[in-house]
Order: sequence, then C-alpha cells, then structure tokens
Amino acid sequence: MTMTCKLSIVTTLYRSRETIEEFIQRAMAAAEAVTDDIEVVIVNDGSPDDSAAIVRKSVDADPRISLVELSRNFGHHHAMLAGLDHARGDLVFLIDSDLEEPPELLPEIADVLRGKSVDCVYGLQQKRRGGYVERISGRLFYWLFRTLSDVGIPENVSTMRLMTRRYVDSLLRFRDKNPVFVPLSILTGYPQAPFEFVKSSTSETTYSIGRRIALMLLAITTFSARPLMLMLLFSLLMATLGILYGSYVVLGALTGPVQDGWSSLMAVVVFFFSLNAVFTGLIGLYVKQILEEVKDRPRSIVQEIYSHKKTSESSRVLSTD
Repeated sequence: MTMTCKLSIVTTLYRSRETIEEFIQRAMAAAEAVTDDIEVVIVNDGSPDDSAAIVRKSVDADPRISLVELSRNFGHHHAMLAGLDHARGDLVFLIDSDLEEPPELLPEIADVLRGKSVDCVYGLQQKRRGGYVERISGRLFYWLFRTLSDVGIPENVSTMRLMTRRYVDSLLRFRDKNPVFVPLSILTGYPQAPFEFVKSSTSETTYSIGRRIALMLLAITTFSARPLMLMLLFSLLMATLGILYGSYVVLGALTGPVQDGWSSLMAVVVFFFSLNAVFTGLIGLYVKQILEEVKDRPRSIVQEIYSHKKTSESSRVLSTD
C-alpha cells in the first residue's frame, strides 16, 4: 500500500560511475512501492570521474531527478547534509549510491517507520563488512568514541536511513562547520529505531586508515570534552605523586646521605616532557575546532543545480546562518 506523501531520495556521488545508473533505477522502483510522489536529489561531491555527466542524462530523461553540483570535494558528511538541505519530501531516504546498501529495503524500512511511529529508522549492519584492518579499525573507533564521548552511537550504523520532515529540519539546525553525521543524528533526538540488514562489499572503500583516524579525532574532539577532563585528572594525580616524591627526597636528604640519581632524574624529565607534548597536541586539536567554528565559513558551496527545468543557482552558499 502506497502512502500519500512526497518522498525524497538523497545520495552522493564520488567515483560512482559504475553504480549510479543502476542505483537510480533500483531506488526509483523501490520508492514507487511506497508513494507516487518521488524526487531524487543527487549531490556531486567533486567526483573526479564522469558520474555527474551520467546523472545529467538521467535528469534529462526524468523530471523527478535533480543534480546538486558542489564547487569542489567537501567530504561525504558535508555532501549528505547539502542533499538533505535540498530535499523537500515529507519523508527523506538517505542512502549511498554504491549499492552496498540495497535500496530495495525502502518499503520494509517505511513499514518500520509507520509501525513503530518513529521519526528516523537507521540501518544497522548485522556484521561489519570489509577486511581485517577495516573491521579492527571500526571496533577501535566505536570503543574509543563510547569511552571518550558524551554521545552514544550504535555500533556498525550505516548511512541508510528514512527520516520524517520534522526530523530532517531539526537535524539541519546543527551548524557544525566540520560535521560528523551519525553523532549529529543521535543528538537530534526524536524517537528512532534500528533496521538490521546485511551490507555487501562490492567496492573498495574511499576511507583510508588516515581518513579513519582523522574522522575519529574529529568526532571525539567535536562531541566531547572528556579527554580534557581526563588530562586534568591525570595532571592532578601526577602533581600529587610529584609532591609526595619531592617530600620523600627532601626528607631523605635531611636524614641521610644523598644518592646520585642522574639516570632516574633524566627518565622522569623525558617522561613529563613527552606527556606535555601529547597534552599540548590534544589541546591544539580543540583549539583547531574552535578556530574552524569562529571563522564561520560555509559548510559547502553549490556551484549549480541541474534539474529538468534547467534552473541553476550558481555559487549558492549552503548551511550558513
């Protein structure tokens, strides 16, 4: 049974030439089982291949499709939020275009949304995909984030999710210049429900180890001050131990002969200098986040909107107050 509401399908492009045509066909077919009023918003996140050219042909053939061209590569999370900003549906289905998340699951997800009366149904992988390194790095990320962050996120959560209009509008009120999508989606609140599925591994991930580490550091420093509190507690502990040890040394000097201790002294000095370097670097990450926010730069810039009406909004700035 179809619903009488407008449904927006939002996805992003980055090296997607092998899958984007099939994605559009399969996503459209899945959406038609949910409602007759459909739009597809595809965001080109500076893809270096001809993905955008392929989508333009689809736009010419189907008025329900539109292409949002960003002026450069801003990153996956920025592109997703830019797509949500352009979606006008009463329901918004966010999904990657690499077909690792089957668009055919949309009708089942819509049934969960209606049956549980929630505002967001998010995909949850039954088993994390990828090789040994990817699985280990994923577990490490979730463990560190749960330990150091104030925001609890489900493990192995995916991009795929179906959201109501009020949920999307509330999510877009967050103005983070370096957004991390999943924690923001949790902070948005509203009733949410998971949807377990099997995610396939059909393409090589664009998230290298370096990008994973950078994302982990960004997520932790953006959503928690707990590392700073741990630094403070550890510093207080070290100061207390230092005072106690200093008192012991003074007492020993007053009551007995003083032993040579150059090696142990240098070890202590090197340890505390190294500790200071680590703490300074961590504080620097927080200062960097503050700097990015106070600059108030746009989160992404739209170069062109290519739709069936051939309308464009050149150099339109998104996500600014």
